[in-house]
Amino acid sequence: MKKVTIPFPFVMEELMSIRPTIKSAFGFTYFYLDDKLLCCLRQSDKQPSTNGMWIFTTTEDLESLSKEFPDLSRRYFWRSGKNAWVVLPSRLAEFEEYAFRACELIVQGDRRIGRISRGRGGRRGVTVSQFEDETRLGYRTGRLR
Repeated sequence: MKKVTIPFPFVMEELMSIRPTIKSAFGFTYFYLDDKLLCCLRQSDKQPSTNGMWIFTTTEDLESLSKEFPDLSRRYFWRSGKNAWVVLPSRLAEFEEYAFRACELIVQGDRRIGRISRGRGGRRGVTVSQFEDETRLGYRTGRLR
């Protein structure tokens, strides 16, 4: 099996308790819980403007979810049809704080986060347990908390 490198590994560590399935595609690392696409991470030297954490939601929930990140500019709240995203850019000083908040909401089961994915079939993902040994060995990022 190909070794998967997770950008911003503290996010995976925070989400371990819900045991998500992790997939990599198109330069992103996606986190699923059953058929629900929760978020994705990106760290690319080629396209740094898209680096960070992307939270999947619906247009119906985007406004209320924006209140969880009150200092985040409106340009990071995206819509397309019924789909919406909150993009937490890694270049922002508040990135880790916002990413930890997003993880907290996901672990608490906040229904505003995530949406059923159409493209769930095909390539099989990897469960977070396959990364636990790496985490136990101390592979972590520094926290700003």
